Amino acid sequence: MKNYKMANKGKGFEKEVEMTNLQYKRKGIALIQKISTPWTVIRKGKQIVSAFPEGKSTLDFRGTVYPGVSVSFDCKETKDDRGLPLANIADHQIEYMRQALEVGEASFILCYMANKDKRYFIDGGVVIHYWDRWKANKGKRGFNIIPVDEMIEIRSKNGIILDYLEGIKDGYKEIANC
Repeated sequence: MKNYKMANKGKGFEKEVEMTNLQYKRKGIALIQKISTPWTVIRKGKQIVSAFPEGKSTLDFRGTVYPGVSVSFDCKETKDDRGLPLANIADHQIEYMRQALEVGEASFILCYMANKDKRYFIDGGVVIHYWDRWKANKGKRGFNIIPVDEMIEIRSKNGIILDYLEGIKDGYKEIANC
């Protein structure tokens, strides 16, 4: 039996982000799109019998913020009130974030904390710091989470329903001056 609830985990939050991206586009602030993971479909005649991802994707969203700052980010959801469990992040996502940050791209995670019904921005540098700390202390208690006090709460601002770009403005002064 398929667990449809798990298959759609985080989809509501992603829809909010997609609506925000549309608002950013309409206001000329940014052009950010969801990146689809390519799938291989196995058919038996006209019937689909199986499907699987062709390879590991990068992050959920990529784009550009005026005046030319590249961004990449992923959306995560948790019911853990303490913060984002690092097990929710895949190795390939961390590697992509590392490479993106090295070339000056703003890379981050947006986190929806379901029990609090709050949305947060987590800077890529913070994500990498906690990831590396977790890997160095694998199995030790207390190292498996990015604490909520390391996150920036995202709110509605200037007619944008989820103004997550506020989180990157400190690191990219040219965006703040727009």
